[in-house]
Amino acid sequence: MDNWQDITDDRLVRPIHPGEVIADILDDLDINTANFADILGVSNQTIQEIINGQRAITVDIAIHLGKALENGPRLWLNLQQKVDIWDACKAKKKNMNK
Repeated sequence: MDNWQDITDDRLVRPIHPGEVIADILDDLDINTANFADILGVSNQTIQEIINGQRAITVDIAIHLGKALENGPRLWLNLQQKVDIWDACKAKKKNMNK
């Protein structure tokens, strides 16, 4: 079975959006979104949209996150990719069932 199929076929729920992880980290570190946005060099609106799942993690954002949180960009890109693949596969399945 292909890896992308594992993501959708073996999971009953959508993978966690990286924004939820960021929100938890900010809570743990007691940092508000405005301060975190300043640390990353992005707008507060960008951070809010990511946390709310309205914006995807881009390569640029992943680099900033990885540097600021000292965990590298790959983690953030992998989390986003799982969500993107899940959404695309579910949309494809939905369109095939019409």
